[in-house]
Amino acid sequence: MAHQPFEVRYSRPYHLALAVIGIGLAATAAIYLLAEAGFELDRRGNLWLVGLCVFGLLFYAVRSLRLLADRRAQIVIGPEGVWLGFGRDVQLGWNEVHWVRLRGLRPVLQIGIPPSIHARLQLSLWHLDDNLTAVRGAGSAVGIRGNGLDRSTHDMQAAIEAWQPRG
Repeated sequence: MAHQPFEVRYSRPYHLALAVIGIGLAATAAIYLLAEAGFELDRRGNLWLVGLCVFGLLFYAVRSLRLLADRRAQIVIGPEGVWLGFGRDVQLGWNEVHWVRLRGLRPVLQIGIPPSIHARLQLSLWHLDDNLTAVRGAGSAVGIRGNGLDRSTHDMQAAIEAWQPRG
């Protein structure tokens, strides 16, 4: 095939917006926290809750800034198969891609893979900020969430169908 491999990276506008919103909300909450601490010290329970929220907002804002700076491809679909990054760096050869489908209201690209690769990916249903997920009820499959990526799951499915050898 003469065309270039299909590459998916983290979306810069998405992560910039998350970072700006997170820092703005954290700053607003911090101002509230300081104002409340100065006037009503007897409401410490509420202050701890606001402080915890500020910490959470800053955590995700910093995470978004890190992802904003990361310009490496996280998914590459090409002649060798599907390469998955996201800290795993696993190559799925075309003979290891058993099936591909989209599922859900916010479509998740699901790829049927061998159990040995599934174990290496260390997937979880509970890590909601991870783009790779386990697929409930699908046996050995990896799900790719499209949130925060610069290409849609529909585009990824089309690229797999275009590159996957027939037969």
